Amino acid sequence: MVKKMKNKNTSLSTVIFLVAFFSASIYIVATTPPPYSKGLFWEISKDGEMLGHIYGTIHMNDERVTRVPKKVMDIFYKSKGYSIEAFPSSHLWNPYHGFENIKKRMMFKKKTLADVAGKETADQVYALLTKNGVNEKYAKHIKPWAAMFSIAAKSKHSGPIVDHKLLDLASIQNKEIYQIESPEELLAAFYAMPMESQVSLLKDKINAFPHINDTLESMVSAYLEEDLVKLTEISTSFIDKSSDKKAHYDAYMKHSIYIRNVVMAHYMNLPFLYGLDMFKGQGGTFVSVGAMHLLGKKGVLYLLENQYGFTVKRVHIKD
Repeated sequence: MVKKMKNKNTSLSTVIFLVAFFSASIYIVATTPPPYSKGLFWEISKDGEMLGHIYGTIHMNDERVTRVPKKVMDIFYKSKGYSIEAFPSSHLWNPYHGFENIKKRMMFKKKTLADVAGKETADQVYALLTKNGVNEKYAKHIKPWAAMFSIAAKSKHSGPIVDHKLLDLASIQNKEIYQIESPEELLAAFYAMPMESQVSLLKDKINAFPHINDTLESMVSAYLEEDLVKLTEISTSFIDKSSDKKAHYDAYMKHSIYIRNVVMAHYMNLPFLYGLDMFKGQGGTFVSVGAMHLLGKKGVLYLLENQYGFTVKRVHIKD
């Protein structure tokens, strides 16, 4: 359900966006570039009427990423609405889905990670998470899919990610505010992922962890180049893509990308159409979404254009 909230002081939490960040990826095997392979900023219109814009983000607080280009910010300031993937998991933004509740949903109630992934893998996860300040109970009872997304390098930067930065600004400016994916829908996408695939992917992530800083640096470079193909290839480099693990890779794609894209496109449709009536000629709705959700025939841009009848046009950030 799309929600509208205004005038809130945001207590930011990045758990949901860590999930979105590490899950938003596609492995490209075709030699022909897929649709929407270049570009971060897109204009959305219908029947010649501009309804808003979509800005592809990367959920990091690196200053190279959080310095939003002037052309993008100028359009953001003029927009009457703002849509974000999911509201931060704080009590103020999600009073029924606050951080503690979401964290509980990422843990087994009775089992431990060792029960499903084995003691060696569980011990490795425990060491990595507790080193980053995660409490012991969470580190022992975390579900494999949540562990995979929680294993991350500590940021060298300060401040919020772009999506949250824009959310604070939108609230201050009294914009109409929406979310295009609820915490329930985000979590549900992972609940159904086969346990065998969760464990296999978690082991891949542990094996790749020593190189995570190099991977993140490469992702930032690809993002700044607006190369969505390169960005998504790098983001999935941790996955073992050998033929005998294809089922796990397919499960990853289904539950972390494709299902979520359908949900997001559906909820984007609503504020854009709402903007057609309420914001006509007034700047429309500004949507921020992980850049890798834009790519290809299963991406949100393709769905908006081919299932909902919108016209999608790239806006070049650099003149």
